[in-house]
Amino acid sequence: MALTILQSSAMSTATAGSDRHWIPSLNANSHYTQYLHTAEQELPAGFPPQITCEMAWSGRTLQLDRSNFLTLLPTHIRELEEASEHFKGLGIPMEMLSSTNFPLPTLGPVLNELAKQIHEGKGFFIVRGLNPDNYSGETNVIMYVGMSSYIGETRGRQDEFGNMLLHLTDLGSAIAPENERQAPYSSVSQPFHTDIGSIIGLYTLGEAAHGGESRLASSATVYNQIAKMRPDVVQLLAKSNWVFDRFGQTPGYSTRPLLYREGGKVILSFSRRPLLGSSTSPRSKGIPDLTNEQVEALNLVHFVAEEHAVTIKLGKGDVIFWNNLGLLHCRKGFTDSAEHKRHLIRLWLHDENNAWSIPQELRGAWQDSYIHAGRQQHWPVEPIIDREYVSTQQRASGHA
Repeated sequence: MALTILQSSAMSTATAGSDRHWIPSLNANSHYTQYLHTAEQELPAGFPPQITCEMAWSGRTLQLDRSNFLTLLPTHIRELEEASEHFKGLGIPMEMLSSTNFPLPTLGPVLNELAKQIHEGKGFFIVRGLNPDNYSGETNVIMYVGMSSYIGETRGRQDEFGNMLLHLTDLGSAIAPENERQAPYSSVSQPFHTDIGSIIGLYTLGEAAHGGESRLASSATVYNQIAKMRPDVVQLLAKSNWVFDRFGQTPGYSTRPLLYREGGKVILSFSRRPLLGSSTSPRSKGIPDLTNEQVEALNLVHFVAEEHAVTIKLGKGDVIFWNNLGLLHCRKGFTDSAEHKRHLIRLWLHDENNAWSIPQELRGAWQDSYIHAGRQQHWPVEPIIDREYVSTQQRASGHA
């Protein structure tokens, strides 16, 4: 359904009809834009009327080229295999893996060049040609992390236990019921959101029988459309009064903006789960709810992203990297079968040389993930199948 954004001068005041679901619905009876009305018709100070850059694309017209895809040659695959065996022979822990001790003589420079796309180009690229069935779990992880070291050598912890990898796969009701498993460990759809950090990597060990497509949307394009028609929404998104649920931690909630102007870039950073709750993480009692205006602004971001997203079907062996500060992402729901089971491994990365500047309000979470002094790192080669682990609401590892 096409999205129509009405001018705010035609809006009524907020009503109780705001769609507060984890994934909002846009249908013929949706008039969510009518609920937004403020007197602030100017953009916040420092925010541009429009962003013009290669990353400001729409999935409707996006032209992908060689800068977005790399099909590995036999020589590239051989280099990855040899580098993996070389690293194993060193007998050092995974956290010490780097481009220095994972030599890729011909593939490395190609990856370095492609990595520029993440920060200066369209914001993502895909590597194809690996067959994970040919390797052990350990070798798959080493090859993936080794390849990623040419994209961003600084890697982020994805939970409070020091796990550096997250296995995204439906673990099934034998591990925890559907109403307990958080999104990374179930088959549900996920709304548009961002994670923590600069770059996200996914390595596809297996694909679903049906569904499970990844979707990316340009934050610049989302911003451009909203700024053009609804500058009052930009005002709302840039305010620091958005209440993020911490699900039982102390303090019980935090506040910050969703939209930032940093280092000449416009950055969206949010996840709907701590803002609105979800079926597996209901919003905690006793903390402030979002206003109707905030809910409608959040929904508007989702619907504009949906309208301009590109849909990517990752095949077995595909590896994708994207700019988490410049692109929003979501996932379609999926169904596994005995022969086809969706399984991806996620990395959080940072490129010290080319990364965008991190907004001040996000630096605490960023530092907690990326600074490891005195903290253990774990590299699970298989999914963690502990009920408490896959059900916890408190983890800040991107439950969307």
